[in-house]
Amino acid sequence: MQDLAKNRLQKNLQQSLKYLTLVFNDFFILAIIFLFGALMFWYAQSMKKMPPNLYFYKPLVGLILSMPLLIGKLVTLLQAADVQFLLPQDKNMRAYLKIMRSYSLLVPLICLVLIAGILFPFALIKAKIPILSYCLAVLAVFLAKIAQLKVMEYNLFYNKKISLFLVNTLFFITFAVLMMWPKTMFLVVILLAIIISVATFKPQNTALFDWQYAVELEQRRKNQVYGVFSMFTDVKERKVKIRRRKYLDFLLPKSLRNENPNKFLYRRALLRNPENLNLLVRMTAFAGLISLLVQNWLWALTLCSLVVFLTVYQLLPMANEFDNNIMYQVYPIEHIKRGQDLLKVLSLALFMQWVIISIFWLLILPVNLQLFEASSLLLLFSWLIAHWYLPWKVKQRKI
Repeated sequence: MQDLAKNRLQKNLQQSLKYLTLVFNDFFILAIIFLFGALMFWYAQSMKKMPPNLYFYKPLVGLILSMPLLIGKLVTLLQAADVQFLLPQDKNMRAYLKIMRSYSLLVPLICLVLIAGILFPFALIKAKIPILSYCLAVLAVFLAKIAQLKVMEYNLFYNKKISLFLVNTLFFITFAVLMMWPKTMFLVVILLAIIISVATFKPQNTALFDWQYAVELEQRRKNQVYGVFSMFTDVKERKVKIRRRKYLDFLLPKSLRNENPNKFLYRRALLRNPENLNLLVRMTAFAGLISLLVQNWLWALTLCSLVVFLTVYQLLPMANEFDNNIMYQVYPIEHIKRGQDLLKVLSLALFMQWVIISIFWLLILPVNLQLFEASSLLLLFSWLIAHWYLPWKVKQRKI
């Protein structure tokens, strides 16, 4: 079973690296650099204005440090066929899960190190937390993550299930409350270490492995990972469910007299395919988050323009969405001018995004002449993308 676990981890790592190279493309790396720079700029400016040692600073540090507890579930890499073929290996599943549990700690550990590094100046200067206590708090969160994964492993057997919601709530409350007295972090580390040691070295119970439950959990976890990858590239392993969203029907024309088949299909592909719609929604929310962080109309305009460009760039593969549909090929649909129909639909997406971003700016930024100028410039940029960049890309891709 240990060899099987290592083999599956190697294949999973190869698959993840394949998609990560597509996710972290040049445009996305550029966006991350801009976002991180904007976040650090806002952080540095806010640190200068914050009064030191307010009563809620220490519990806030505890809550933020606990965020990695929400990241990363237990990776099992179980498949549907394992219910039949691995059933005789039921007693050896703990050795299999031990390797998987170590692998599951990788992403939460990276996130914990990043969060702890970014939060360190605030904790040291404003919250007045000693360095040793802060390091112990970080170690306590890491041990809490190990304990959380052990609870997830325990639930995979035919035992009385332990609520992860209650476990996470208990950890969050503990870190928020005890961070008021940073020296208690030493006791928290000792207590968590004892709990993990007892859970590791105590005699294992004879409960049988719940194969069906474990396979369903793994499929849900994989779909979540594939959902993140699908924001940037096509994921053939992901099963997409296209459904009607009645609340978006107002964006569709009531009459089909002026609609041709390609425009009809592309409009519904944008509004009903979760990959396309989620991309549009998440990138728009991303633009709003950037604007909230920078709190400056010039930075907001620059970064949101980049987000608008990245959104359109990633929606262009919609052009080939129906190429593998046999009915699309059989029906007498004119394919020559479908690029023009795609442009009209993407122009609609750009306009929707501009409207939402402008409304968000009105809510979070100072309302003045500069804000209206920024909104007008963003509209002009969107128009240039729709009427200059997109036609060039359509012609280049021979759509």
